[in-house]
This record gives sequence, structure tokens and C-alpha cells, in this order.
Amino acid sequence: MRHTRSVFSALICAAFVMAMSTAPAYSQTTSTLGRIVPGAIPSSGLGADAERVSRFTLSGAGTISKLCGYLDGHGGVSGSQSYRFVVYRDNSGAPGTKVLESDEQTTLSGDRAAWICRGVPLTPLPAGSYWIGIHTAGEAGVIRDYYDGDTGELTVYAEYFPDSQMRSAGRSTVGTIPSRGMSANFKRGSSFVLPERGKLYAITAYLDGLGKSGTDDAQRLHYVIYSDANGVPGAKVYEGADLYLRAGSAPGWMTQNAYAAEAPTLEAGRYWIVFHTDATAGVIRNYADGTGNWYGNSDAFSDGASAQFGPGNPGNGTISAFVSYRPGTITSGAFGRTDIATNPSAGLSANYTRFSWFWLDDNAQNLTGLHAYLDGLGAQTGSQKVRMVIYELWADAPESYFFKLAESNEVTISAGMPPQWVHFTVPSVPLEHERNPPLYPAYLIGIQTGDTAGVARDYGDARPDERGNWRSIADPYSDGALDRVPDTLPTAPGSATMSVYATYSVTPP
Repeated sequence: MRHTRSVFSALICAAFVMAMSTAPAYSQTTSTLGRIVPGAIPSSGLGADAERVSRFTLSGAGTISKLCGYLDGHGGVSGSQSYRFVVYRDNSGAPGTKVLESDEQTTLSGDRAAWICRGVPLTPLPAGSYWIGIHTAGEAGVIRDYYDGDTGELTVYAEYFPDSQMRSAGRSTVGTIPSRGMSANFKRGSSFVLPERGKLYAITAYLDGLGKSGTDDAQRLHYVIYSDANGVPGAKVYEGADLYLRAGSAPGWMTQNAYAAEAPTLEAGRYWIVFHTDATAGVIRNYADGTGNWYGNSDAFSDGASAQFGPGNPGNGTISAFVSYRPGTITSGAFGRTDIATNPSAGLSANYTRFSWFWLDDNAQNLTGLHAYLDGLGAQTGSQKVRMVIYELWADAPESYFFKLAESNEVTISAGMPPQWVHFTVPSVPLEHERNPPLYPAYLIGIQTGDTAGVARDYGDARPDERGNWRSIADPYSDGALDRVPDTLPTAPGSATMSVYATYSVTPP
């Protein structure tokens, strides 16, 4: 066993920052709806105040979590251009009702072609056809999209959780009646039925900040879940963190994820989604309609929602709010990159390890496998030995470091092997996903190559939400992968994220 001193500190910092900004509540396997291979033809600079969309078919129910498009800033006009991603329902072969849109982004003149991805409020959708595209603002001619020459299909896609991975319960349609600006230090909510056992993933509600005009005030609220007690809210089972809406905020769905360590497993039954507002009154409005199914009472915000909801007053209107949850039948998970990147590497150098970082926040138990998308097209003859390795972040004072959690069996990649997922067996070691708070549970997943070079190729490409996500280090193959990753590496960070991932067993919710 070999040991190297200290830590790859730059990677830790990058992992921490990016996990803060882009990480989901916990790892589950997602799928894509749309075109994930960039089209060969760039458009001319996109026009002003216009939309362009392409139709794709969702084969089964799913929950959208992200929208992506392949764009550049080479439209020929200087300056910048704003845009957002949009999704519409299909209406007899044409775009119909808007489903959702991302926040507004800006592309600068000269920006290179890249995937741009934006997280969106979790949105459950039934199977069917949908139109995904780009809505550009008043400045014209900066952005170019990419499409296919035969069909004109845009290079855009939605990332979603299949119904087998995530489901929703509650009201996911927008109520027709906005409330008044919500009162201060008050709880109000509506009930919903959870049809099966499941682990809470997120809470989503339709809100705005239009309850008070002509002010810069902001109002806080917490999403809270109470169990049902004979038709009224009973015991508190979950309370989220602060959410702020500033006066003037436009209506929209707002999702807050629940981190795995805090998220409860809920038995099938009736629950209440409740909004608990702070001492600032009148800014946030919720949306509801119908008769019955509303209950509220006064409760000081400063010490959190009361453990028992307490006596209150009934009212009318089912509030537009729902929970997303992981069904209790799930017994396994994956983290890393499970989609196939677009760019093959050159034939891999001998006696090197190259890796990308990922994070895990789940009720994971044991590692069950490591997986990489590889081919043998780096050379016409010969073979190359490879193994995979996974490192875990430790944060023990006075230093932090990534240490080797497990390395896999050896696999021989023969020249000419077509591109495919290669699965590596590993020891069944525990994944310590909560070892080191407050640092995020970061992992490196990598490929180590043997002393013959140039046969095997891995796959990777740049993903805007995970920049600088490739590093490599010289590492003799004969005595196994390094026990620790050092703090200085001879290569600069690369932008590509490799198509590698780990699988693990899950404690059933």
C-alpha cells in the first residue's frame, strides 16, 4: 500500500462550490427527452422575441428537473443576447399549452459552442409528445442553435426522473384564485393523499410576490408537512429551510429539495402541505380554488412550526402544492454520469489514472459496481488492461484528502471493441455518505490503465454545470491505484465529465 501526503485542494474547493449550486437532493438515475448529440449545422444568429421548438415523445410518465440546449455566441453580432428554455404540450402536431420555462440566461458574442443546462422546478408529466426549445429576447443575432440537416431537429433536451424513480402527490395544477398577501406568523395548508410508502424528495408550490406593490419587502416561508388527524393537520413530520420571495416576484412554481439525511419516509395516507410565513406580512400569494380542504392558525415563525399543528380555522381552497417522493420499492441507486458523452478520448496513456468528481447524498449502503463507457478503437491491434477506482473525500483535521475506497477487477480491452458500457466488479464496501459534514460527500470515480498504451478510449464532454471536472495523474498499474490523491497534479483541470458511474444498494424507504 502506498500513501501520498495532503490533498488535491483545488478539486475539493471546486467540488464544494459546484455541489452547492447544482446538486440535487440525492442521487437517482435520470433519463433524457430530446436530442443529446449536437446537430451538425449551426443556425444563423437567432432573431429577437421569437421561439423555436422541436417535438419529442416521452414514452412513460416522468418528472422534469432540468432543460438543456447546445448553443454558441457566433451569430455575427457583437454584444449579448438573452434567452430561456421552454416546454410546450403537443396539440395535434403543433405546440400547445406552455408546461414550464427556465430562468433567463445570457450568451455573449464569441462564446464557444457548449451545452447550457438550467435547473427548473420539478414538473411531473404524463407520457406523450412535447415541444422543447429556445425563447430569445429583444437583442438579435448573437446566439446560434444547432440542428440536424435532415429533420431540422434542435439540439435541446429535458432531463427527467422516470416514474419508477420519482412520483408526485398533491396538486400540480395552478389554482385559479390567488390569495391575498399572506399574513405574518401564520400557518395555512391543504391536505393530499400519498398513495404508497415513499421517501420525500422535494416540495413544490405555485407562488408569487404580488401581494404588495411599491415596496422592496421580502417575505420568508417554510414548507412544512403535517400528518392528518381526523381531517385536520396533526403532528409535524418535516420542515424545510427558509424560502424568500421579494415583492413583485412573478407567479411560478418553486421547488425546495429535501436532503436525504433530513427527508422522512412517509407511509401511505393523508398529509397536509403547509406554508408557515414570517413576521413580514402581505408579500407572498399562493393559488387555490374549490371548497373545503384549507386549515390555518397563528404560529410565531421565529421558533419554527409547532410540533402539533394546534387548533385553527377551516376554509375553502385546495392550494397548488405537491410533494415529489421516491417510491418505497427502490432498492438500488447510481451516482456519476450515466449518459454517454459525445467525445471519445485518444487512446489512453499507460500507467495513468484519470477521473471525474461526483457527490452522493442518499441513504446508500454498499457499493455494488463501477461502470465506464469505453471502446478499443484507439489502435488497430493489441489490447490494454484497465481497472476502475473510487475515492472518497475525508475531512479529518488538520488536513483533508481523497482516499481510495475501492478498486475493481481488471478488464482487458481488445483493439476493435465497439463503444459500450463496461461493468467492473468491486468489493461490497460501505459508502459513508454522511461521514464529513459540513463538507459535501464528494467522490472521484476514475479509470486506471495498464502498461500498454493507446488501445482503450473513454468518453467525455463539457457540461456547463460541472466545469473543470477531469484530472489525471501518473500511477503505475502494477501495484494498484494510489491510496490517496495528492494535492498537486501535473495536469491542469479539464472541462470534460467522463461517462463513469457507481452503483450501490439502498436502504428501502
